[in-house]
Order: sequence, then C-alpha cells, then structure tokens
Amino acid sequence: MKSIIICFISVLLFAQTGCKKKEKAGYGGNASFKLAAKHHGSVIDSCTFYIKFNVKDAPAPGTYDITKEETTISVGNSYALISGLKKGDYYIYAYGWDPSISSNVSGGFPYTITEEKEISLDVAVTEIH
Repeated sequence: MKSIIICFISVLLFAQTGCKKKEKAGYGGNASFKLAAKHHGSVIDSCTFYIKFNVKDAPAPGTYDITKEETTISVGNSYALISGLKKGDYYIYAYGWDPSISSNVSGGFPYTITEEKEISLDVAVTEIH
C-alpha cells in the first residue's frame, strides 16, 4: 500500500512539472521592440531589421518573420518600432550601410521577452568582410 501511494504521488508530481506551457513568440501581445543599430557607438540610420520568432540562434537568411525597413528619425536618433509582440524567444538581426566607413554592416542577437512592455535595444553591427 505504501508503494502505491508513493507511485501515485510520483505520477502527480511528474504530470505537474511536465505540462508547463512555453510562451510562443509572435504577434498578438502588448510588447514592442524599439530598435537602433549602432556601429562604434554611432546610430546607423539606413538599416533594415529582421526578426525571427521562437528561436535563440541565427536563422537561415530569408526565413525571418518580420522585415522592418522603415526607421523613424527623431532628434538625432533613428530607430525602428515593432509592436504587438507576445512574450517568448526572438532573434533580432540588423543589416545596413555605414556612410562613415562606406561599408555594409550587420549584427544580431537572441532576446527573450518576459514582460509585455516597450523594450529599447541597441543592435551592435560590424563591418561585413
């Protein structure tokens, strides 16, 4: 009888820990990214941002879920605003032109949204060789 109770409790504990639902990234939430591409501390205003949902590693080119070409320039700052996002894992990538060195630049990183709010991020970009 004691072994049956232990077995029953073990099954209950396993079922509770195994059923946690992971947040699925994507549209439909209240979070937003305010993204600025920076090279050596300077904002790159001619940049395209790409975002992939539910990944932590850089995806293959051409497989991103969002492409944001427009940037908003305000008081010397240039940024892209992407809103309506849910909690979850995202990969953010930026590609643009740095006129100060006459070269294309790019860079990216994974980011996990844990709270639905506006999140300001600088995307560090480097020269493409």
